[in-house]
Amino acid sequence: MQQETDHGVRRDAHAIATGVQVDARAIITDAEVADFRTNGFVIPKVGLPADDAAWMRGVIEKVFRDNPDWHGIVRMPHIPLREGQQEGVKGGEELFKIAIHPTLIMAASRLVGPNLIMWGGEIFAKPAGTGKRTPWHQDCYNPAVKAGPGRRLPQSAQIWIAVDDVDPDNGSLSFIAGSGREGPIRHEQHQELRDLLNFEVDRSGLQDARIVNSVLPSGHFSIHDLFVVHGANANTSGRRRAGLTFHYMAAEDVYDRSFGAAIGTGRDRPAPLAQRPIWLVLGENKVPQNDFVTGHQNLSDLDAMAEARRRELTPQAAA
Repeated sequence: MQQETDHGVRRDAHAIATGVQVDARAIITDAEVADFRTNGFVIPKVGLPADDAAWMRGVIEKVFRDNPDWHGIVRMPHIPLREGQQEGVKGGEELFKIAIHPTLIMAASRLVGPNLIMWGGEIFAKPAGTGKRTPWHQDCYNPAVKAGPGRRLPQSAQIWIAVDDVDPDNGSLSFIAGSGREGPIRHEQHQELRDLLNFEVDRSGLQDARIVNSVLPSGHFSIHDLFVVHGANANTSGRRRAGLTFHYMAAEDVYDRSFGAAIGTGRDRPAPLAQRPIWLVLGENKVPQNDFVTGHQNLSDLDAMAEARRRELTPQAAA
């Protein structure tokens, strides 16, 4: 199968955006960078190229068909189910091509810096009429992502891509603008909750904060940091609400695996955060503690794709 790029160059669909020159400032403007710094999130005007967004939708529909045993959250969808892998899905190698898409990497670089690690991802799917509420929370509950030497807080970009058109009626993501500037806020465990998470942030100090709904057409995305408080209502509409997320962090910070393999998050079963594969996707790794070997069993093809993308984009990011 072949597609046509925005530049009129024919290419295979499986080689998304290979060789394309990317203008990072056209993806994330200076004003949008300022919004991110102030609010902890941004909703860019630019989304994925239309052809690549359509390809992504097709891949995700196939993932849903081929992996029927999921409950609202599909963890690490960019990892294929292969020997030695604890997480992932059938067809994950296809979604890995979205995780290293030039638009996403260059968008993250504008907000985090020229040295990037991609460390995680999910599909969040809320079925029509029955999709559960996502409680207000911060993403810094992952104990592995820590500030590097001399840094107060880790720098991160969590990119949430709309698979379906999303709005408040079908449970779009909402952000509390400016929350989390000082880092982690206390969360409370609620085992009785029947939501996507069993914990929720203490909002006692956020009562007067501004809430912003992230309304996105399919293929567009929002970006937020580890600390901004966000959540989503239940989906009571007649439409599904699916989103694909990928997580990027500065390579000046640390993906710290020292807490052990047994600790993780999740309602149904812990996520093996300490064992997850991570990739350097832009620039250079600045902290020797970052481990790009653990979790990479039988993923040499993904490793090669990530390294090729890093070599391709790093000179562009530095220009």
